[in-house]
Amino acid sequence: MSKFGELLAELRQDRKMTQRDLAHILHVSVGTISNYENNVHFPDVEKLIELADFFGVTTDYLLGRCESACSPDVFSEQITKDKTAGELLELLRQLPVENRNALDVFFGDAEFRMTVQRHIKKETT
Repeated sequence: MSKFGELLAELRQDRKMTQRDLAHILHVSVGTISNYENNVHFPDVEKLIELADFFGVTTDYLLGRCESACSPDVFSEQITKDKTAGELLELLRQLPVENRNALDVFFGDAEFRMTVQRHIKKETT
């Protein structure tokens, strides 16, 4: 698992933000952001929550306690006409192993097809 500072720097850079940009948003100094990213000191609970909300991740993700950067809001997102992501996840967890393996093949094929379609689209533009 990554350290807090590494994760924060990565999230900031992924958004093409400078330390100054993030400092302005959080109402702290650039030095404070630098200290966070270098693991010199850590934000208080309120700033940690503000960072998680701003980047759309969980505080557990920022603290390196989980690998998924998904916001908890994703579980209430409507995925199909009748099911949210959370409902689908619960359904998947209840499936027997052989059905999970079949879904793994299906999703692998779907990912491959999307990759091919993106490649074709790039070549035609």
